Amino acid sequence: MSGGTGSNDDVKLASGSNAGNTTAQPAAPGGSALASELASALEPMFKTFFMDLADRDEKWRNDQILRDEKAQYNREMDAMKWREELARRDDDFKEWRKEQAKRDKDWRDEQAKRDDDFKVWREKQEKRDDEFKVWRERQEKRDDEFKGWREKQSEKQEKRDDEFKEWQKKQSEEQTKRDDEFKGWREKQSKILETLQAASTSGVRGAQAAPSTPVLTTPRLPFMSPSSVPRYLQEAPSRANSGASAYTGTPQTSAQKPDKFDDKWYIDLSEKNDDICKAVDLSQIFDILGKDWCKAWDIASTTESLSESVDIQQILADYRNACTAINEKLKVRKVSEPTYQAAFGALAMAVQNYVAAKPGVQQGLYWYDTHKTQIKRGDDRYRMPDGSFSTTNLPALEWSDIAVVVEIKNDDMTSTAHHVRGQILQDFIDMTETLPRRFMIGLTLAQHGDICVYVCVPGGVYSAQLGSLHLAGKTKPSTDNANPTVDDQRVVAFLLLLQERLCKDSGHLTGKNMRLPVKFSFGDIPDTLTDGKSSDMLQSTTVCPELSEKDVAKGGIYGRHWHLRGQRTWVYPAQLKRKIADQPDEIDDVFFKFQWSFDGDGEIDVHRFVLERGVPHVPKLLHTAIIEGKAYGTHSPKFKGEAMVMEYVGKSVKSLFGNDTLCTPSKIIDIFAGYVHTLVAAAGIDNGQYALHRDISIGNLMVTEDGSPYIIDWGCGRVCAEDDGPRSSAKEIIGTAVYMGIRILAGCNARSVIDDLESMFLVLVHYVWLTYGKMDPIYKHLWITPDLGMVKAMRVSWLNAKDTFFFNMGGSEILPKALHALVESLYELLFPSTFSIGTLNSKSTDPRRKDFKVSAWLGAFDNAANIARKECNIPMPNLDMLREHVRTNLNRRISFIDEPSLPPQENTNKENRSQNLPDEGFEELLSEGSKGNLPETPTQNSSKKRLSDLTNYSGNKKHRM
Repeated sequence: MSGGTGSNDDVKLASGSNAGNTTAQPAAPGGSALASELASALEPMFKTFFMDLADRDEKWRNDQILRDEKAQYNREMDAMKWREELARRDDDFKEWRKEQAKRDKDWRDEQAKRDDDFKVWREKQEKRDDEFKVWRERQEKRDDEFKGWREKQSEKQEKRDDEFKEWQKKQSEEQTKRDDEFKGWREKQSKILETLQAASTSGVRGAQAAPSTPVLTTPRLPFMSPSSVPRYLQEAPSRANSGASAYTGTPQTSAQKPDKFDDKWYIDLSEKNDDICKAVDLSQIFDILGKDWCKAWDIASTTESLSESVDIQQILADYRNACTAINEKLKVRKVSEPTYQAAFGALAMAVQNYVAAKPGVQQGLYWYDTHKTQIKRGDDRYRMPDGSFSTTNLPALEWSDIAVVVEIKNDDMTSTAHHVRGQILQDFIDMTETLPRRFMIGLTLAQHGDICVYVCVPGGVYSAQLGSLHLAGKTKPSTDNANPTVDDQRVVAFLLLLQERLCKDSGHLTGKNMRLPVKFSFGDIPDTLTDGKSSDMLQSTTVCPELSEKDVAKGGIYGRHWHLRGQRTWVYPAQLKRKIADQPDEIDDVFFKFQWSFDGDGEIDVHRFVLERGVPHVPKLLHTAIIEGKAYGTHSPKFKGEAMVMEYVGKSVKSLFGNDTLCTPSKIIDIFAGYVHTLVAAAGIDNGQYALHRDISIGNLMVTEDGSPYIIDWGCGRVCAEDDGPRSSAKEIIGTAVYMGIRILAGCNARSVIDDLESMFLVLVHYVWLTYGKMDPIYKHLWITPDLGMVKAMRVSWLNAKDTFFFNMGGSEILPKALHALVESLYELLFPSTFSIGTLNSKSTDPRRKDFKVSAWLGAFDNAANIARKECNIPMPNLDMLREHVRTNLNRRISFIDEPSLPPQENTNKENRSQNLPDEGFEELLSEGSKGNLPETPTQNSSKKRLSDLTNYSGNKKHRM
């Protein structure tokens, strides 16, 4: 409180000072009293102020002391925590140092181990280096030995060359000698003839004694290579393709596919199909397309209709305006192809724009200028037609979208030339490659602006002159406003008619444009007739061939659709959707097949016949329908369409040999036993009837994933009566050439179940050879050649000697024992050693029918199965079914009715199977094989070098196929 005390003293001093001054000076009147009162009033206030100030000072000092003590406490606590953290860190550091020391020790141990391993590796490497040094020394020694061997071989080769030259010289001398002898013989013969002639003219008459000198005969013709097969080998196919059979004969071979599309290919295609291409009147073209087309054209094509039609006049006016830029080019002496291309495109667009702008008229066609646009085919190649009309307006055009195709040339070529027609025919093939059609239309524009219309229907291609392109042609008008001729107006009327008709029916199977995958019902197909057994389901059943572009490119579409003549088929893996009331839709995997066949008994009839007889391994028919038949042209047979939906039966037997589960001897034996069962069951006579398949091939033998066999495509089959007489019609020679029996290739019209079994045998040996064989290169065309004569020559030479045959099949070293036994047994059954192949070629009764027994075929499969069971004993249900069929049908006869009654030919040589062939000159083809392109087969008498060459060739079999 010293501060407060000091303050009071100061006040007092002040007061005292003032008092002293008061005494020293005279006071003003009344001033003393006022000051005294003021001092009395302020004193308590000052006193209180200074007391409060002292209290605050003391309180601040106390608070400061507390804050200092608290801060000191906090500092001590922080220091204690820091010391504790520091101690913990010291402990962690000690632990880390221990772990680091352990890691250092482990690393040193690992490094020491690596050093040891490296020492071991270095020792091994040094050992390898030593071994390599030894190997290199040996290799150098071998190189020296090989060099010496080559020198010796060179010497031997030179010696052989000298011997060959000497042999050639000797042969030349002998040939010269023979020529001299032949020349002398001819001179002698000429003298004899001159003598006889002189005696005859001089009136000398005497007894006609036989001359002592041999009669002059024609010397033997030289050997002919397979590329120039003589006429006698071509007799069978010529009979099959002559006359009306050009329309009706099923192609014996697949249509040849071109390596490239060039002028030569188009000309050859046109010439090969010349017999099915007919020139007719324009009215007949519309008669072919149908009554509605005829009626519409009759109205539109009259002279009055053409000249008075406002539509045609307006279209031609628009067309002339569009051709202003090329008008002068159309008037030159020879108009170029680009000019005609631009002119026809202008006309097509004028028609299209006019129809699109006309109210109440449906747009039917869209023009595409495709002469520079590549359109993809199913084999991943491309072609470019000059122009196309499509019923769909799509940016990317496919061949299936095209309704009318157009080919355009310059003034140097006529519209019916082989080159132009060949292009149109190839366009038709491409248009119907993926989907069947009832008709296709094409236009050609060429010399003088002439326009020709082509119509392709089952059985033929028909063409007619349509008219000419306006501002072109022979007249070459000099003014743009030249009046159009009737021919010009007729072209416009035809294009308008296409716009009207094709929007309703573009020629596809269902009438409308179709692309895969597509869904349709049988009721969508125009002119469809039911078969009487599935009519209730037609409108409620949908078929969907589910094939993508990739599937189509891989050949997912089966059947014969690469040609224009004869029967044509399309087969698709599909889905069948059935609508059932109050139940979910049923969806099944099926095969959908459509084919153009000939009026009469078709595939549906034969297929149903074998099903009703209970023949096993035949797919069930779920739905069938028929398009009413029609004859196109005077000389054309009546065609009909057959649509079938059958149960899904897997893939071709070719897939069997790529399946690790099924490609075993036991499975192969069991599956082919099922095929034999089907064929012999169908051929057994029951109630005086039987059935033959007649087209067994790799594409018609199917197998499911579980190994169940099926035989499809009974379209070439025939239901026969027991009392049928001989059949000699050319169209009986049908089937797939590379799998035809040897008698059928030779031109024999007679067919029996043995021919079907022989075809099945050829399928078996074909794919057994693909898996195990080492085929001689001279037989490389055996399975792919389109020439029947060459197939026959190859087949006879291949089957002629059993040793050669099994050498090509792989022999006992490669071929499994069970398959070897099966093939050998079937070979003996089909080509027994008791007669030559020449006997089989005879046009008389098949000599094999005399001793034919189904039990013998069963024995062959049983024997092979017993061998296979030693390696893998698995169930063989199909073989068991065949065994049961043979047991229950011992007395059932097999059909051999379809045989012509021709006298048998004498067999003079049973030892050599290459001799005594019925066709004249065929023995030369085989016996003189060493003189031509067909070398002799490697029999037991062949040289070791030939066998070595064949063995070396076996490694290239995959490349060949």
